[in-house]
Amino acid sequence: MKIPLKWLNKYVKLPSKTSILTEALTLAGHMLDKTEKVNGDDVVDLELRGNRADCYCLIGIAREVSALFDTPVKLPESYKSLLKNSNLKEVSLQINSSFVNRAMMVVIKNVQIKQSPDWLKKPIQAYGIDSINNIVDLTNFVMLETGQPMHAFDLDKIGNHLEIRKAVENEKVTTFLGKTVTLNKEDLVWANKREVLSIAGSIGEKYHSISESTKNVLLEAASYDRANIRRTIYRHNLLTDAGLRHEKELDPNIVEKGVYRFLYLVDKNNWGQIDPHVFDYYPKPVKPWTVNLNYDYLETLGGLKLDTNKVKNILNRLSFKIKKESNNGLEVICPTFRTDVTLEEDLIEEILRIEGYDNIPTRTLSLEIPSYVTPEYISQEQELKLAATEVGLDEIITSSFVNEKYQEFNKNMEHPNASPVKIVNRPSQDTEILRTTLLANLLEVTQKVINERGTAAQFFEIGKIYFKQKTHYEEKRKLGLISWSKDSEVFAKFKGLLESLLTKTNIENLTFDNQQINNPKLINTYSISLEKTIFGLGGEFGNIFYCEIDLDLLLGKAQNPTAQLWPNFPPQIEDITLSVRTNTKVGDVLSLIKNTKYVADVQLIDTYEGYYTFRIWYQHPSKTLTDKEVEKSRKSLLHLIKQRFRAIIKE
Repeated sequence: MKIPLKWLNKYVKLPSKTSILTEALTLAGHMLDKTEKVNGDDVVDLELRGNRADCYCLIGIAREVSALFDTPVKLPESYKSLLKNSNLKEVSLQINSSFVNRAMMVVIKNVQIKQSPDWLKKPIQAYGIDSINNIVDLTNFVMLETGQPMHAFDLDKIGNHLEIRKAVENEKVTTFLGKTVTLNKEDLVWANKREVLSIAGSIGEKYHSISESTKNVLLEAASYDRANIRRTIYRHNLLTDAGLRHEKELDPNIVEKGVYRFLYLVDKNNWGQIDPHVFDYYPKPVKPWTVNLNYDYLETLGGLKLDTNKVKNILNRLSFKIKKESNNGLEVICPTFRTDVTLEEDLIEEILRIEGYDNIPTRTLSLEIPSYVTPEYISQEQELKLAATEVGLDEIITSSFVNEKYQEFNKNMEHPNASPVKIVNRPSQDTEILRTTLLANLLEVTQKVINERGTAAQFFEIGKIYFKQKTHYEEKRKLGLISWSKDSEVFAKFKGLLESLLTKTNIENLTFDNQQINNPKLINTYSISLEKTIFGLGGEFGNIFYCEIDLDLLLGKAQNPTAQLWPNFPPQIEDITLSVRTNTKVGDVLSLIKNTKYVADVQLIDTYEGYYTFRIWYQHPSKTLTDKEVEKSRKSLLHLIKQRFRAIIKE
């Protein structure tokens, strides 16, 4: 948030150097982004924390400066005349939503619409807000000053009967910026009997806004349910300055202060005649609440012991009040604008940041060091990632959301009846639906690599998928593998790569079976199982091969490696090349070879035009095998392969 220092200096005395101010604010949690000059005034841009709704205004920052430097705050003057809370003669308001915490309206007649004077125009321009006219600019000025958004209607255009209601599905409104918005039934709007006048908490409609011909004004200021406003803002991409504040936890009591400040400036500048009546809907008034603070807990959690008078002084500087005091602690009254302070820990945080985190002494840990730091599942994932890179796969990390162009691939492969999980307050069009499979995002990355480089692509990703069953939501950890190359026999290589990876986790004797899966975009689909437990599914899409493995099942099947003595006697190694029928599983061939007498190990090392080359190690643990023994074993093996698989041996 941008803070013009000349404007801020009206409410609190600032240090002589800007660097002293920005360093103190940064250490207190309001990090400096940059400083700049706007219209000759120094402007600091702060990165505010989302929970500090009270700081999204000049007065809020003035309070922070006051607390940090122990200087008084000078609050801006407000309208002194008491307004009568009643229905307005000119217009009525019906509120048909529980999302409205408070709403105020007041009428200003015989308004003079003119160009804004410099005292009004320059401060809002420092925020990047264009000057329109004195009334519209004043609503922005008061919002930036007090933190309360407000909106001014042309009273003669809006009709006599208004309401705050939910929008009708597909109801349209054109904003004063000229953007046409198609509303959702969950959006909150101000409307008359004919049309929408504004989108609550965000932006006004074009026709009913203040113009040069406006004679009478209806000013409204309100407080809404922030979650509803946030969803509307991001649903329609309407993040205005008003919306930025309404999506925070605003204090409903600021509504009145904002309205009275606006009226004071109108009255002071003779810009209109203020009607002495005000409409104020406030069904559940928010009053200050109390939070207990224990001195011992402050020392335990905060790490430092403070004098009780110092604690009370800090709290008073932050606008908290002491209701009761005892030897053990305090009962503290929280001002309603501090919507972020509801717990004892919140109070302790406030005390620490004003005292200074750098003043917390360094102490040696007295707690027992845990036997392990990294959870086991993370260690297992790291080992799996290392194994995947060793066999030639590159790791990628993609978003949990699925691009709209790849939604057709976003089908959960295990559960046909599962539906995707939609985010209600999506930040953008491509961040609405969570992935139900890793396929969609892996495929998007692979196709980009193919289009840009045309080289082989072999990727893996470990991540969570999310889906909704009939009665509940589920999330699972998955390992996704994807491969593409220009070479022939791509699947055989992909399968060998997969087997090599799983072998490194001590999983062998896999079974690949044809299996229908819940993704119509994939062909030649299959399952991977071990000991009759299916833990992986895969298929092919346009010469791109994909496999998705249940990570929890995989790691559950993985065996800890066992140490073996290095053999005392050398092996005899030979390669055999053969072709088998198309429906033969290579895993069955590997299994048969491995179970042959004297065979210590076997690997599939190459495939070419339907032929498979296996490397076989013949070895005995207690003697050196003779050529005759190896030849006898070899003949027996080839005979079995020919008999069982009708294989053709390449000599």
